[in-house]
Amino acid sequence: MAKQSFNAKRIFLVHAHPDDESLQTGHVMADAVLRGAEVFLFTLTRGEKGKAKLEELKSLEANPSAMGAFRAGELKNAMAALGVKNFKFAGTRAYIDSGMRIGNLGVPTVPPKLDQMSLAAVSIPVVADDIYQAMVEFKPDAVITYNAKGGYGHPDHKKAHDATAMAMRRYRKAVKGKKPTFWVISEPGERATVIIGGESTAELKKAALQAHASQVTIKRDTYSVASGIEFKFSDPERLRQASPNFLPWFKPAFKALFGFPLGIILGYAGSLVHNIVAANERQSPLGLYLALGATASIALGLRTWRGSRGAIYLLNAGMLVSIWWLSRNKTFDAFIADDKYGNRYVLFAIAICVVAAVFPKIDVAKWRARSKRAHL
Repeated sequence: MAKQSFNAKRIFLVHAHPDDESLQTGHVMADAVLRGAEVFLFTLTRGEKGKAKLEELKSLEANPSAMGAFRAGELKNAMAALGVKNFKFAGTRAYIDSGMRIGNLGVPTVPPKLDQMSLAAVSIPVVADDIYQAMVEFKPDAVITYNAKGGYGHPDHKKAHDATAMAMRRYRKAVKGKKPTFWVISEPGERATVIIGGESTAELKKAALQAHASQVTIKRDTYSVASGIEFKFSDPERLRQASPNFLPWFKPAFKALFGFPLGIILGYAGSLVHNIVAANERQSPLGLYLALGATASIALGLRTWRGSRGAIYLLNAGMLVSIWWLSRNKTFDAFIADDKYGNRYVLFAIAICVVAAVFPKIDVAKWRARSKRAHL
């Protein structure tokens, strides 16, 4: 049960697309306006990749700029309905809605072809700087955005969280006096610190959502953004007070370089098990099969998961360093001996990584789509 109250006087919200603010924090903004608090909405994109609910607006999907302009107008009308006067889009860079697809692992991810100005493609520090400058201008006492998972996992929502957390840490160091609190939107099943909204703010939230008619289906008492899933306008919103963690500072470096330490670990683990044989008459090389199977799985998994070959190149480099050192260092002679198992492991492990590096991009999602079309 949420016991803490939410009485912030200057509330700064960061959202990725027009309509996110009304869907997820419409009650929060309405409640703030009704009690006389100041609200500043900072929206990172104009929602250029949105899918129109209304048939007469479907043509906008073929023109991202027109879709963005239309949704920007919807946002303006939604803020007028809520009584929020302070709202703007991020910086002069004009980040573009990245769009979303369901990836090979069944989770939301970025589309295969990503524009360089898409929000998901821009580095976290760059977006964080825009958010920080807006914070300095507004001087909030509470900052609200998505949780670390980006809600349901949209890549733009994740980027919004990471960039806001980074900006928040920077702002807390710069500001004198009382530090602003950091709040994230609690998803169903998550713990909530406060619960905001209900019948008293339902009409304002409904009016805001009606302004986003291109994205939200409105009925008398309910609304929906996905077929078959409806919510009541009076359903309250839930926030959780959090700490802006430091991980966003390290994410760019980790995403760029993680293949190298992964290769070292993989080479070390393979060296440990490659010479294990079964206790049978044939002395089957189970360890060699396990080491090579793990190498193939990780190498091909990286080629499937990552859009570029950088990670697999670093994996290869890490494995080569690990294998070279373990085979030459006298202390570790037992790990990779100059015998049939050691030689086969070194040869085939390197061959597997080289093949994975030069292999064309593996896109399981496209294979599935082609298979479905073939069976229609």
